Amino acid sequence: MPAVYLDPNLFNHDAQAGGFFPITHINPGFDIDDFISGNGKNILIEGIRGTGKTHILKMISSKCIDTYPEKKILPVYISLASLSEWQGSDIRLFRLQLYAKIVAITISTIEQYQTRMKYQKTGIEKEVERIKQMFGIKKENDIGTILNKIKDLNESLLTKLTYNPQKILESEKSEVGGTVKVGGDKIQLSFEDLFKLVEEREVQFIGKNLAYENASQFISEFFKQLQNLLGCRYVILLLDECSEVSGEAQIEIFQLLKLIRGALTSNMQSNYVYFCASVYPPYATKYPATTKGHSFNFEPGQDAGMEYLQLDELAEEYETFFHELTKKRLEYVLNKTVKNPLTEIFEDERPFYLAAYSANGIPRRYLEILKQGYDNLCQRSGLGPELKKISHKDIEDAIQTVASNQIISSNRLNNDDIGIIEEIISRIGKRNKKTETENKEKDIPIPANVYFTIYRSQFEDFTNLLLQGCVHDKGRTRLKKYYRKEGAKGPLFMLDLSLAIYGGAIGKIRAVEIFRKDLKDNAKSGYLSCQDLDLGQFDYIKQKQKT
Repeated sequence: MPAVYLDPNLFNHDAQAGGFFPITHINPGFDIDDFISGNGKNILIEGIRGTGKTHILKMISSKCIDTYPEKKILPVYISLASLSEWQGSDIRLFRLQLYAKIVAITISTIEQYQTRMKYQKTGIEKEVERIKQMFGIKKENDIGTILNKIKDLNESLLTKLTYNPQKILESEKSEVGGTVKVGGDKIQLSFEDLFKLVEEREVQFIGKNLAYENASQFISEFFKQLQNLLGCRYVILLLDECSEVSGEAQIEIFQLLKLIRGALTSNMQSNYVYFCASVYPPYATKYPATTKGHSFNFEPGQDAGMEYLQLDELAEEYETFFHELTKKRLEYVLNKTVKNPLTEIFEDERPFYLAAYSANGIPRRYLEILKQGYDNLCQRSGLGPELKKISHKDIEDAIQTVASNQIISSNRLNNDDIGIIEEIISRIGKRNKKTETENKEKDIPIPANVYFTIYRSQFEDFTNLLLQGCVHDKGRTRLKKYYRKEGAKGPLFMLDLSLAIYGGAIGKIRAVEIFRKDLKDNAKSGYLSCQDLDLGQFDYIKQKQKT
């Protein structure tokens, strides 16, 4: 019997590499319009890997471009992953790369959508002169020509930086004229050589400005003049993957964001530039603080609003979100209306619920489980008249594969991480098995549990496990209607549901019932079944201390 055909694009989740499909976007607890309404705001979008940070930033950019004639908001999207090669070198080189990219991409965006983003024609003489002065341009007066010149100089700067970065940073003292001094002699130049030398000086002029410690002010001033030239309401700088660069590079980024926050216009009710930046949670992001020896503080919640991307498994919209995600992606690849996505690709509802909850609110995880489940279906399918669809067993096996090969991957976890997570799974599993036995004699059964608390002093030991999604911090998920009560020890954590199945911490037969009922019952009780864990009592830690 053949397997139902599913286009590979259904599973493509990499928004950086061809996996961004705006038409499939759904409202994941907040509306994209909220980011570009009113007078603008500064936002940090927080989430671990796979929660959709890049998708959200690209959706904001797409929405700004689509509505530019009406709202006049210019989006500038920058992926900091493209600057990773410079983060370990001289911080001036990273700074130069960062700000040169911002300028180049800003101008490229204007060029690409120039029919929508038109320049002001009168009353901008001062702005034009200021832009020319900033970038060392002497002759041109047409703003379109000037911006093209700046773009070309930036591209030349980035090219030269690749081959000879130190030359860009060094100060040049030679004079440019009809002749140039070299030592004590004068060498006559042709007009072509003179033009190349002038262009070289312009490139170095920009390089020095962008490599200087106050380069963030240079960029802020650029956006200020650009707002007047375009007549736009404001520029929104979309910085993606801020936590992926080195600690020193992150400080540079937050310095720019701090400056943007303070760059108010005389109106005091509006700004000429705002930011929306994606970050990992604080345990994987280097926020500057004077207590850590930095010259300034950047405090999430004070210097920027916070949006938590990971959807809580107890949220009312949880099942609806993954249902709509499946529906819209199917409609995109099938190019037709899909009434019920579950009957389209699943044998029944159970494999869908198993996949959705095992994703733990992470869209990428859901699509990975779905893809592996479909691969399992294709492997067991043969020839015949009846069409086979994804079964509960296909998804169950898919969870085992994803958990083993991706979630607890040795590439991202060390031996201590693996030792800790294995003991957590074991301890929770033993408690749940004991509960199942006791429930046989109870009128009101105790719900299965995947929640636990830890000592705050042991938080750092969970950093890799949290970032990898092996455990989840319930304080950093999208808000839910149930209240959260911290245990006697500290923060409330949750064992990843895929790992709970993989390691046998919960029963596979009851998994869907546990996900849809027991977890909610546990939360409604104030997490009475929650376990308090102390790493100091773990057999793995004790054994390690002995050796």
